[in-house]
Amino acid sequence: MPPTHQPLFERLTRLLDPCNPAELHGLLCGLLCADRDLDRERWLRHAAEQLADDVEPTEPIRNLLLKLFDYGAAQLDAPDGSVAPLLPDDDAPLRQRADALGVWCQGLLYGLGLGEMERRGELSPESREFLRDAAEIARVGFDTDEAGEADETAYAEVVEYLRVGLLMIQQDLRHSAPLDFSRPH
Repeated sequence: MPPTHQPLFERLTRLLDPCNPAELHGLLCGLLCADRDLDRERWLRHAAEQLADDVEPTEPIRNLLLKLFDYGAAQLDAPDGSVAPLLPDDDAPLRQRADALGVWCQGLLYGLGLGEMERRGELSPESREFLRDAAEIARVGFDTDEAGEADETAYAEVVEYLRVGLLMIQQDLRHSAPLDFSRPH
């Protein structure tokens, strides 16, 4: 992960404990893909629901959540397709990074559901397969703190797969017509 992500991930980790920044970023990515009209205030309401019970976001947390919104929206709108899950630094133990991948996938799937993805348009078979894979990744854990080169390579490949899959979902939902459930078929 590029070093520019790390300060945001660290600040989110400290301020949002016990909420995981990777899960929050996944939620945001799912919402941004599924809900073309998502604005900053609706994002804040969704994000606040993920924080600890009965905790009203303080001004520094609100500001950080808004920065995360701007960051996520800019990533998904980048013409070079540079979106990437917000994850711990590559120096973090592989177990921690793999766990963050899982919770990022949980957040993504939850965000797509909250954004009513199924009403937004038709997904390609590849995107539907990606969603099944993301659900599997969300359930998988990593059992050791010792990671070899093959483990690191596999991790990097999964991160890239998630990045590309997210772009597929976004493209499918942006380029298909919303489904009309009010008409009988």
